[in-house]
Amino acid sequence: MPFPLQRSSRFLVTGGCGAIGSRLIRRLLADGAERVVAVDDLSSGYEWLLPADPRIEFIQADVCGLLDQGPLLETPTVFHLAAFFANQNSVDYPLADLHTNARGTLTALLWAKANRARRLVYASAGCSIAGHGVDAPVREDMPVSLDLDTPYQITKALGEFYCNYFNREVSTVRCRFFNSYGPGEAPGYYRNVIPNFIWRALHDRPLVITGTGDETRDFIFVEDLVDGLARAADRPAAGGEAFNLGTGIETRIGDLAEWVIGACRSASGIEYAPRRKWDHSVHRRANVDKSREILGLEARTGVTEGIGRTIEWFLEHKEQIERLAAARAVAV
Repeated sequence: MPFPLQRSSRFLVTGGCGAIGSRLIRRLLADGAERVVAVDDLSSGYEWLLPADPRIEFIQADVCGLLDQGPLLETPTVFHLAAFFANQNSVDYPLADLHTNARGTLTALLWAKANRARRLVYASAGCSIAGHGVDAPVREDMPVSLDLDTPYQITKALGEFYCNYFNREVSTVRCRFFNSYGPGEAPGYYRNVIPNFIWRALHDRPLVITGTGDETRDFIFVEDLVDGLARAADRPAAGGEAFNLGTGIETRIGDLAEWVIGACRSASGIEYAPRRKWDHSVHRRANVDKSREILGLEARTGVTEGIGRTIEWFLEHKEQIERLAAARAVAV
């Protein structure tokens, strides 16, 4: 490790206006951060998610421009969350995915090196390493598969290779996100299933399941995931390592839809559509032994509680979300 790992008071958060980035920034401020620079091109994030705090500096920019127009920070901690999200989007726009997820990650690492960053925490993906058809709990030590299903998975894996390469000069930690959800994520064609289910349920529209409903995923509430990121930044033993940020619990998508309908007191029904061509994983969950042992991470928010808190956020920000839906012709 090139520099002593001390608790930082200066932070750079790429993708800082996203659901995860904005919640992470709130956590850093609550923990006493002196300065937080949020970089976001606002392609899928929203500046209004940032809290009003003079310690925040917002830079609207493509992450690939960090070296030319990025801030100067002395030995900061970097959270690299900016991404071209997610699988279907990358299938439709693979060159844009390559630009943000590959070149953007390399640029963030070069910026971290130039600014003598104490650590860079990289947002990887639970689907980026093991490949398709793995029904067993996904472990960090599984070999990297060459049978990946989407450009997003490929570029997220590439980012991990770059992190390992730069770890000689910048302490890096690779956090593999499983299905994050919670306040801050608006609905949309390329967004996750939970905000889309909630938006449709609040409008009494059918909830569309791509598959049979028996598929399962590991859903982690955004504040639990943010806790994992903060721990990854501070634990000396985390340097150079990869960690699954999940719960270790599978949730059936059909049950998820029923819970959302009930919590929204909705008249929505459920419709089924063919599974997407690239989606070969029927079941996916994280093995969280390593993150529990080294990071001390325990996901404390159950899915039903998390859904309730997410619905509350939707209702509190109904006008903003409706404007976004109208502007982007959301028909999820």
